[in-house]
Amino acid sequence: MKYFIEEECTRSDTAKAKGIDNTPSAEHKAHIKESIETLIDPLREVWELHCKAVGGSSTSAHCHGYAFDFVPVNGKMMEFKRFCRNFLADKAFDQLISEGEDKLGVPAWMHVGYKHPDGVRQRRQYLSMIDGKYYPMTK
Repeated sequence: MKYFIEEECTRSDTAKAKGIDNTPSAEHKAHIKESIETLIDPLREVWELHCKAVGGSSTSAHCHGYAFDFVPVNGKMMEFKRFCRNFLADKAFDQLISEGEDKLGVPAWMHVGYKHPDGVRQRRQYLSMIDGKYYPMTK
């Protein structure tokens, strides 16, 4: 297992809360190892290659599965931007970025990050990316 440890694959808050022993048997350990090595590790590697191919940073939250870019199917970007901002107002998150904004503040897409790539921090940042630079989010 290249990117994961057994503890990550077997940790369960529910089991802990209910006093359930979640220690895998030897057979389950073998299945976990097989699954990780044949599917999950390669998935992570290809995801990292994808992020690099599209110009993403290897330190991007996207490459760690913590960030996503959205464009609403109805194309109403300003409405979606306001919606995202209001929705996240009382939620734990890392970043909301209005990406590729034009002069009117209309984004090309919205970046929503749940956690920082470190897997811990949630900075609650509202940002606008205009001409490749980050600023406090426009209205």
